[in-house]
Amino acid sequence: MSNAVEDCKDEDLPANTLELFTELDQVLMMIDNIKSIEASSFERDFEQYTQVLSRYQEQPHLLDPHLEVLLGKLLGKIRQPQLPDGERHAAFKYLYIISKVRTYKVLVKFMPHELSDLEFVLDLLGQQDPKEFAQWETRYMLLLWMSILVLNPFHMARLDAYETAPQPNAPITNSISNHIQSKTTKMERIYELIQLYVSTNDTCSSMAAFLAAKYFIRSDIKDLYLERFFDWIMEQHQADTVNVKFGQLAAVAAILKHGKREDLLPYADKLLQWITSCQYKDGNDFLKYKNYVKIIQRIGLVHLKPRIAAWRYKRGTRSLATNLSHAVGPGGESAAMEVSTDEAEEILVPDAIEEVFEELLQALRSGGNDIRWSAAKGLGRVTNRLPKELADEVIGSVIDILSPLEPHEAWHGGCLALAELAKRGLLLPHRLEELVPLLMQALFYDEMKGYMSVGQHIRDSACYMCWAFARAYNPDDVKPFVHKISSGLLTVAVFDREVNCRRAASAAFQESVGRLGNFPFGIEISTTTDFYSVGIRQNSYLNISDYIAQFEVYREPLINHLVQRKVNHWDPAIRELTAKALYKLSLKEPEYMSRVVLPQLLAMTDTIDINCRHGCVLAMGEITLALRDLERKSEPSLAYLTNQRIVELNELIKTFLERNCYRGMSGELMKSCTTNFIKNCSRAQLQVTPECLASWQKVIDSCLITKTTTIRGAAVKAFAELSRTYYCSDVRKSENEVIVSTYLKGAENDLEEHIRMGYLAALGVLPAFMLRPQLHAVLDSLVKHSLTPLQAVMVNEMSDRENIQTYRWSEARTESVRALTKVVKTVGYEGGLDTFSESENFKKVIDCLLKALDEYTLDNRGDIGAWVREAAMSSLYAIVSECPPDLLSSEQVHRIVVGFMQQAVEKIDRTRGLGGRLCCQLIHHEPRIPHIREHDRLLEIFPKEADSVLWLFADHTFPLFCELLALPDYSKRVMLGLSASIGQLTESLIKYASTALFQFLRSNPEMVPRLCLEVVQIFEEHLLNERVTYPLLSFLDILMGSGTVESVLHDESHPFAEDILRLLNLEVKGYKKLYKTATSISAFCQLLQVPRLSKRILSKLSVFLGLQHVHVRKTAATKLYEALALHGDVTEVPEDNMDEILTLLSETDWTMPLVEVRPLRNHLCLLMGIKPPVSGAALAAAAASNVKQ
Repeated sequence: MSNAVEDCKDEDLPANTLELFTELDQVLMMIDNIKSIEASSFERDFEQYTQVLSRYQEQPHLLDPHLEVLLGKLLGKIRQPQLPDGERHAAFKYLYIISKVRTYKVLVKFMPHELSDLEFVLDLLGQQDPKEFAQWETRYMLLLWMSILVLNPFHMARLDAYETAPQPNAPITNSISNHIQSKTTKMERIYELIQLYVSTNDTCSSMAAFLAAKYFIRSDIKDLYLERFFDWIMEQHQADTVNVKFGQLAAVAAILKHGKREDLLPYADKLLQWITSCQYKDGNDFLKYKNYVKIIQRIGLVHLKPRIAAWRYKRGTRSLATNLSHAVGPGGESAAMEVSTDEAEEILVPDAIEEVFEELLQALRSGGNDIRWSAAKGLGRVTNRLPKELADEVIGSVIDILSPLEPHEAWHGGCLALAELAKRGLLLPHRLEELVPLLMQALFYDEMKGYMSVGQHIRDSACYMCWAFARAYNPDDVKPFVHKISSGLLTVAVFDREVNCRRAASAAFQESVGRLGNFPFGIEISTTTDFYSVGIRQNSYLNISDYIAQFEVYREPLINHLVQRKVNHWDPAIRELTAKALYKLSLKEPEYMSRVVLPQLLAMTDTIDINCRHGCVLAMGEITLALRDLERKSEPSLAYLTNQRIVELNELIKTFLERNCYRGMSGELMKSCTTNFIKNCSRAQLQVTPECLASWQKVIDSCLITKTTTIRGAAVKAFAELSRTYYCSDVRKSENEVIVSTYLKGAENDLEEHIRMGYLAALGVLPAFMLRPQLHAVLDSLVKHSLTPLQAVMVNEMSDRENIQTYRWSEARTESVRALTKVVKTVGYEGGLDTFSESENFKKVIDCLLKALDEYTLDNRGDIGAWVREAAMSSLYAIVSECPPDLLSSEQVHRIVVGFMQQAVEKIDRTRGLGGRLCCQLIHHEPRIPHIREHDRLLEIFPKEADSVLWLFADHTFPLFCELLALPDYSKRVMLGLSASIGQLTESLIKYASTALFQFLRSNPEMVPRLCLEVVQIFEEHLLNERVTYPLLSFLDILMGSGTVESVLHDESHPFAEDILRLLNLEVKGYKKLYKTATSISAFCQLLQVPRLSKRILSKLSVFLGLQHVHVRKTAATKLYEALALHGDVTEVPEDNMDEILTLLSETDWTMPLVEVRPLRNHLCLLMGIKPPVSGAALAAAAASNVKQ
């Protein structure tokens, strides 16, 4: 049992949780080996150090036990008197990383604060140049160190009473800082340093502000420097309000935060007058405004004495056990504290407080998130010190912000402020009646603003309000509002669009369940609506909402929210999920749905808001289906849909057609929802009139020819359900024939691909009773449109001349292949001539799909024929695995298997993966597929579990399929696929494919001659077919260069070399295709290793050296040089001339004009001992002169 518990604990922990600072020794070694920042290896070492420490960013407390050691090492190095500046800067960079991970507020407590360090840090800081941006970490850490050193208990003036002797560990410098004079007192030097660094708008300014707060609040400094510092900053900001120094504002805010009230009170009015006159809130600079708000609120806190409001609300006991058992003991009763006699004295509130509150309330409306947060916290803190009457006025002002006339920023700020007030007990229970309705509005706030929606941050802050209420109030005070709050939170937790809002609502609900204990079914629901489960939107909408709906108290609020706020949501994905959620909720609350919701939705369809209309139609379809499902299952029979409601649903689409709702951009949305509505009503078997059916069919027909793929797909599904449900009666026989004829005619469209695709897809989903009477016509049409125009002509399927552009319509052919498969499945194999038990029909389908495996159409999208090949493979597998075995012939099965094998070794990963998987499944199919050749050997090669192979990865699949080269029945087609993969441009594919092939050839040398003959056959069969020969030329180069076919090349009795040379000459004849000619050069050069062919090869290459294409000449020269250097000793080139030939090939500029190149080429021919080539024109002229003579 204990082991099981431990296992559960381990599973619950996050996967990246760390337990110890395990890299301590490694980090200490890195610190010992710190190099100067000028060193070349510094950047790499520093990056490694940063990487190690950054792992602890989420759990920085693990560093705490070791901070003293780490700081001791680094500061010991920094204190070394003779340390070069580069190394000292490097040490400070290392120190800053620790500060960043652990935060400076924690790190400063571990910094040494001996008095002896003060002068050292002061001198070092004085030597820094604030404009030297590369070393900002040094200044930052020195200012942080100084902030702890200035807290020493000695009077600062005493440090200047005598001349301090140089410290043995003080740095020796040859220059005196230009910024800080060395003769001034230490107090003055620190003051001037603070002035200097709060005026730099960089990271160091915030640390200088922290130092200022620690320095100026000292009892011996405040009288001398505090007023002077404030006056200096005010003077700076009045002189220049544009180029504001943020560090100066931050310094004032920090001093007001850390200083004593009595010390700061004399300057409060002056500071308030100054800061309000600067008008920093009017600009767009949020950083200025944020510091402005901080200063304002802290001035307010200075004006009021620190006290806890005697009138505040106190909750009393917070026993979780008591809450969960619904037993509130005497300690659980709570109310506002009685005002005691000594607290009842009048609180004096200065006039300045009114201005402070005015500014804070204005800041709640600011555009900056941080500003609103800061203002909300400030309001809470200052209100805590006010008397009850004034505080009530402030709270009233905050509540007034939550008004429909206010912008969304004000709603967010107001929610945050109310949450902060509630946390502090400043919202008395009598306010709840006023606040809860506003809270409900905030929980569901979602408004369109242009092309975007605003409200996410408001809903999040409203959840924060609920969380604060749960912690602040007694269960009895919240009891009247429990239903509203719990329903609202659960609605947001499951139906909000944004994941952070769902999670915030879930957290607030869990907090309320734990603190208040009076939320209905709280424990059961809170365990289901946890952080992870509400993270997935679909799970929230469809599963969690269904679970919550089992509790009757929450059903209607969930349904009402969907109908009132989500059916008309701006996001189409939310509207679709809403419809699906309403289906599930209808099963729980059918009466309410039929009586209340359906009439509401029908009424809302009259709106001009397209989003609302779209959502309503989707929702009505799903609700109708759910209600009909319940009616069919109920015993005794129940009727949720009244006759009136059925009539209204019948009239709906007809009304939309009369209003022309399917035109324009909005019509696309209407088409998608209407097809979904028709599909659901058909599945529900709703009673319909002939007029209703006609209107539905009209909409489907218009959707089938739209360009949008999703609408066409939805229309096809709707037509399938519609025809299956309503078109089966005998009275519709003639109308059904008209529909099929119309779709057959539409499939012939050769002007727009999407029109053909829609009609073909519709033909594919026809029910059997509509297909059988016209099976041959439908079959001929689908077969014809599954093939390219050229293929269709070759199999006599193309009777009329078709638009030449249709050869690019691979998507339409893919759709036709899928439709063909569906027709086969629908009609089946039982029956006579009108089924696929007729061998002629079956053969036609199989032959068509095998032809489709040979489609390699290319356009600007690449190999779009791959879509057709993939669809054909899936179709063939589906048909072969389901058809009666006696229909399959041996030839058909063999062609299917070799087709799959070829696709499994070609170049596209997706196609290769599908081909490999289907081939493996076909071989291992149960019951066994008949007529598979070498079936037992194939069972040995391929694993039984298809998922055990990563089919998309070349290094997994090619070794398997190369084993098939040993089987003559399959080797030729596998070799054809391999040539396409090895001869193309993807480096990784070439590597894995060629490695697998050459490993097989080396392991089976006796099979090499046969495979070479098959390569020749492939070349000969596909001569001038550039799809095959382009990669084949590269494949031949790699194959002959690998050394695996060397024995065949040198075997004079084997015709491989001569056949390849002959076919290469035929392929490049005429030299019209530049890149094909250039690619063939490598293959020609590989044949130089065959001594008997060397002269013929050299003659051919000399022709290439004299062609007009510069690229061909350069390639020929380069490749010939490499070939002669490698195989020159086996050619018939004179050995004495070899060096001169190689020199001529390498040093000649082959980009020169032909008149200059050809003489050099002819000289090269003489050196190689071959005749220089003569052009056709020269030969003709010579022949003519001979005739004259």
